Amino acid sequence: MFIYFLLGLWRRNAYEWMYTTPAVLPYGFHVFFIINFCLNVMWLFLLDREWLLSLLITSMLLMLTTYMMLFLSCQGLKVYGAWLSKYHNKDLWLLRIIVQNGVAVYATWATLSSLLNMTIYLQHRTETPTCDCALLALLLLLMELLGWFLLENFYLDEHVRYILTIYPVVTLWLTGVLRNFESSDTQVYTFAAFILAISVILFVVRVVLVTWRHQKKQLFKHTEPILSPVEISLTQNSLFL
Repeated sequence: MFIYFLLGLWRRNAYEWMYTTPAVLPYGFHVFFIINFCLNVMWLFLLDREWLLSLLITSMLLMLTTYMMLFLSCQGLKVYGAWLSKYHNKDLWLLRIIVQNGVAVYATWATLSSLLNMTIYLQHRTETPTCDCALLALLLLLMELLGWFLLENFYLDEHVRYILTIYPVVTLWLTGVLRNFESSDTQVYTFAAFILAISVILFVVRVVLVTWRHQKKQLFKHTEPILSPVEISLTQNSLFL
């Protein structure tokens, strides 16, 4: 993704430099990215000091900033997607594959990390049994998976249609958990294995739905006049687009 950003510094279109026009990734995206990196560095120091409450709060903020980055990238493609599809289709797909799916990987990791930090905090700073902490984190993960599946397929399709990397990240994470499982509590192991199976099934269904919609329901059909990036930018909030 960063290589793609850097290459944009030397590329021009009919209007301006590619990194400014069209402003698919607005100021807000980069602001949240900078905040996110600062939080990531802070998270490492807090982990070293074992300040668990501060660690949990920081990981939650880190997760929220990744969500905002993903939201702004989707919003930018919604606004400029038709123009990119007609005049710079390769860039449209690079933004979908490299940027959106890359940020989705990071956002998923941040979510899983937050659940892990929550489990560690509850285990070491409260009297909650270890297995109950793990079950709570797994339950929240299952709820988020199912909730996101419903949102992306039935409410946010035009915004997040080509984001597919969330389920593989969860699958990889849970596979690592199961391979290194050391607790004698089979309930936690069984629940984690169940969520792993659910994530694989959801990923397969998601791929099938995206493939079918790509063939039958194109997002951009070019049946109406398309505004130029300069004309579009005049109608947008400068922070977001």
